[in-house]
Amino acid sequence: MSHRLHATRVIARRRIQELLLSPGFYVAAALGLLLGYLLVSGFARSVDSSGFDFRLHPLFDLLGRSLQGAFGGTVVQKLFAEGPFQLVLYVAFLPVLLFLAASSVYRFGLERKVGAVELLSYGPADGTSYFLAFLIKDLLATLLYLAALTGFLAVTAALHNLVLGPTFFYCLALLPFASAAIYAWGIFSSTLTDNSASALAVFLALMVFFLLVFLGSFTIASGYVAGLSTVLAWIVRWFSPLYYWDQALRAAEVSGWPLYALNLVLQLVLGAAVLAASHFILRARGVRP
Repeated sequence: MSHRLHATRVIARRRIQELLLSPGFYVAAALGLLLGYLLVSGFARSVDSSGFDFRLHPLFDLLGRSLQGAFGGTVVQKLFAEGPFQLVLYVAFLPVLLFLAASSVYRFGLERKVGAVELLSYGPADGTSYFLAFLIKDLLATLLYLAALTGFLAVTAALHNLVLGPTFFYCLALLPFASAAIYAWGIFSSTLTDNSASALAVFLALMVFFLLVFLGSFTIASGYVAGLSTVLAWIVRWFSPLYYWDQALRAAEVSGWPLYALNLVLQLVLGAAVLAASHFILRARGVRP
C-alpha cells in the first residue's frame, strides 16, 4: 500500500504541474468567471423599485421564461430568492468541471491505449495509483478554482450592491463532494472502454442520463409515464451525485444539518464505491486494451 501511495503522490505532482502549465485550465476558468460576471451584472439590471423582474434584462428574460416553462414559477422564485449567486455558482463552475473531468477521462483513455499506463505498471505504480493521481489533480484544481471564484463573486457582489446569501455557501460546500463523485464516474468510464473517445462518450452519456433523471423529478407526468419515471428515478438516484446534492440542499433549507452532513458523506461513499469498482475492472481487464 505504501508503494501505491508513493506512486500516486509522484504521478499526481506531475499531473498538477502539467495542469498549471497548460492553457486549458485558465481558459475554462476565465470563461467561468466571465459568465459569472455577466449573470451578476444582468441580475443587477433586472432589479427595479418593485424588486427583481427577469423581464427587464434579455438574458434573464430568456432564462426566466425557460425555467418557468419547464419547472414552474415557484422554482424560479426559489432560485433567485437570495439573488443570482446560486445560479451563478453553478454556471461559473460548469466550464471548469467539464474541462477537468473530460480532459482526465480522455487523457487516461489515451495513455492506456498507447501503453503509458502499462509502462509505469512495471514499476511500483499500477493502474489504480495512476487514476488516483488524476483524481487528486482534479480535486486540487477544483478547490483552487472555487476559492478564486468565491473571491471574484464577493468583489462582484460588492460592486453591484449585492450580498452572497447563505444558500450560496451551502452550495459552495457541496460542490467539491459532488465533483469528487463525478470525477470518480469519469475514471469508471475510462476503465470500461478501450480508447479515449469511447471513454469520453460513455462519461458524457452517464452525466446526461443522471441530469435527465434529476430534471425529470421536477416535471409533471401522469399515468404510465409517471409510474415508469418514478421507478427509474428511484433506482438511478442512488448512483447519481445530483441526488445527494439535491437532498443536502433540501436539508439545508430546513436547517437539517445532520442530514446535510450525511449527504456530504454519502457523496464520498458513492465516489469510493465507484473507484473500487474501477479498481477491480482495471485489474480484471488489464492496463492495456
